Amino acid sequence: MTPKLSPDRRAAELNLLLDRIGSKLQLSTTAYSLAEERYVTIGKFLRADGSLHRLNPWIYPQGSLRIGTTVKPKGRNEFDLDLVCLFLADPGDFPNPTLLLEMVEQRFKGSETYRWMVERKNRCIRINYANDFHMDILPACPLPQAALHGEHAVVVPDCDADEWSHSNPKGYALWFESTAEEAVRHLKRNIEGLPAQQDYEDLATLKRVVQLLKRNRDVALMDIAERRRPISIVLTTLAATYYRGGTSASDAVLEILDGMLNAIANAGLIRLVVTNPTNANEDLSERWDADPGSYRIFVNWVTDFRSKWVELLGKSGIHNIKADLEDMFGERIAREIIDERMREIDAERRAGGLAVERGSGLIVPITVSSNNAAVRRNTFFGGGR
Repeated sequence: MTPKLSPDRRAAELNLLLDRIGSKLQLSTTAYSLAEERYVTIGKFLRADGSLHRLNPWIYPQGSLRIGTTVKPKGRNEFDLDLVCLFLADPGDFPNPTLLLEMVEQRFKGSETYRWMVERKNRCIRINYANDFHMDILPACPLPQAALHGEHAVVVPDCDADEWSHSNPKGYALWFESTAEEAVRHLKRNIEGLPAQQDYEDLATLKRVVQLLKRNRDVALMDIAERRRPISIVLTTLAATYYRGGTSASDAVLEILDGMLNAIANAGLIRLVVTNPTNANEDLSERWDADPGSYRIFVNWVTDFRSKWVELLGKSGIHNIKADLEDMFGERIAREIIDERMREIDAERRAGGLAVERGSGLIVPITVSSNNAAVRRNTFFGGGR
C-alpha cells in the first residue's frame, strides 16, 4: 500500500509551504533598509525650511508599508511605497485642493536631488528611484470636526474630481492591526496552552494571507492592465473583514474567499461597496463605478481563486500540489520552496525521522508511536488525492 499523509500532517505541510511562499514575497532586508533610509530622508526634506515649513508637515507611512503586507512586484523590479504628508492646516485655506498638491510638487522640483525624479499623479506626488522603487506622497489636511468622522480622519486632494476627498490612512492601519490582534485574543480564549513563541506567528497570519491574495491577483491577472486589477486596499479590507482568527493560512484563505463571494452575492446586481472602516465617507472601491468591467474582473478572479483553492485543499503529496502552487503564485517562487522542502524531507527520511503507521498507512513522525515501520526511500511523495 502506498503511504499517505495524515490529514493533520497534510494540512501542516501545505501551511508550511504557504508560509514559505509568503517569506519569499517579503521585501529583502536590504530593500527594506533602503526604503526606510529614503523614507526618512524625504521626511526630513519636507519638514526642512522651505515653502512647506510654515504648514508644519508631519510624515507617516500608509498602506502595505505601514501594516506589513508589502509584496515583491510580479514582472517588474520596482515596488511602491506610500506615505502621507499631513499638513496641520485648515483645508478651507485651499479653495482649490490641487493647490496643495502643486505646492508639494514644486517643493521637490526645486531640489537638485529630486527634480528629475518627480511625477505628478491624481492624488499624490511620486518620486521615482530608478530600478528600485517609487514613493507616493499623499498630501493631506486634518478633516474639520474629525471626531464626527473617526479619529485621524483627513481630506486629500482629488484632481480628477477637483475637490477634497475623505480618507483615514492612519485610522485604517490601526483598525487592521486591532482586527488581527482581536482575532488572536478570541482564539486564545478558546484554546489553552499556546506557547509564547507562537504569538508573533499568530498575529502575522492575516498579513501572510493578504500577501497571498495580492500575489495571486498579480499572477492570475498578469495579462490584465494594472489599473483594472482589484487594488490592494480593497483586498486588504475584505480580508480583515472576513478573517476569523485562525492560525492556518490555508483555512484563512478559504474563509476569506467565501466571505468575499457571499458579499458579492448579497450586493446583487449592483457592485460591492467597500468603505474605509474608519471613515464611511471613503469608498475604497469607487473606481469600479468608472469601469464596471473591472468589477467583473474582480468577481471572476475571486470565483476562480476559490475554486482552485478548494481543489488544492483536497490534494495530498507535495508532487501533486506543485503545479497548483506554481499556477497560483508563480512558477519560480513555488519551485524554489518545493525543491527546498523536498530536500528537507529526503534528509529527514534518510535520518529515520518518518514512519508509516501500521494498520492505517499514514505517514507520521517516528516518535509518535513505536508501532510504526520506517518510511522506505522515495515513498513519501506517492500520496494521491
